[in-house]
Amino acid sequence: MKNIIYQFIILISVLSATVSCDKVNDVRDPNAEAITGNRKVFVEDYTGHKCGNCPAAADTLKYLEKKYAGQIVPLAIHAGFFATTNASYPTDFRTTAGNAYDTQFGISLAGNPNGLINRGGYGSGGFIKAYTSWEGEVAQMLSKPAKFEIKIKNNFVMSSNNLNTSITVRSLSNNSGIYKLVVLLSEDSIIAEQLDYRLPSGSQLISNYEFKHVLRDAINSTWGDAVFASGAVANDSIVKTYSNYNLNSGYNAAKCHVIAYVYDADPNSPTYYEVLQVEEAHVK
Repeated sequence: MKNIIYQFIILISVLSATVSCDKVNDVRDPNAEAITGNRKVFVEDYTGHKCGNCPAAADTLKYLEKKYAGQIVPLAIHAGFFATTNASYPTDFRTTAGNAYDTQFGISLAGNPNGLINRGGYGSGGFIKAYTSWEGEVAQMLSKPAKFEIKIKNNFVMSSNNLNTSITVRSLSNNSGIYKLVVLLSEDSIIAEQLDYRLPSGSQLISNYEFKHVLRDAINSTWGDAVFASGAVANDSIVKTYSNYNLNSGYNAAKCHVIAYVYDADPNSPTYYEVLQVEEAHVK
């Protein structure tokens, strides 16, 4: 009897070890595919190289990236007066999509630095967020359940500089309304000119400032494609594929990301324009 019990214990131990090994071996390549089942937060920093107060907002974004590692997707949008160019600030970071967002949401009119957190509260007085409030707004958004899951699969062909990206959107619950998918391109670690009022007078123009998360382009379109035009039930999914997107040869593909987000596109919804899920993945 003791031998039988002993053999049974050994069998249980082996089975337990097998299950544990299966979990350890479930490893994904983060550069090839990004997956999320939890809600992430889209943090948009509206900025400009001639905005002397904007580096403080960029530093806040760096801090949030560390505090909420893997839970936020940051994007720096250069638009408005402070993003215009001249002899001292020749690098043009403006984009068609960024200009459209700035105009639609009235960021430049409110002044920089300012931002949006998941674009929550559109139409309300508190829609545009001062960078000093971003941390609290992010924490609040993270407390909400995710309505969608996004998967990004990228394939970059170096010989032609072409990017092929496949985006899968899955509804995690029953969702009524209209939902669109926007796919953007961003780039990190760009060296250019930036004004910083925190520095002593006479040395406030930084010639080798490092810009992060810079919006470069809209891969599909500024306001996106419909993924669920009349609501979705739990586990409904749709795949959008964007092929042969030609990456600007002046961009560093190794520093570029594809950002995909789903937002409420129903003008009659109380959460109109709100980003309900966002994800990013390296181009290569």
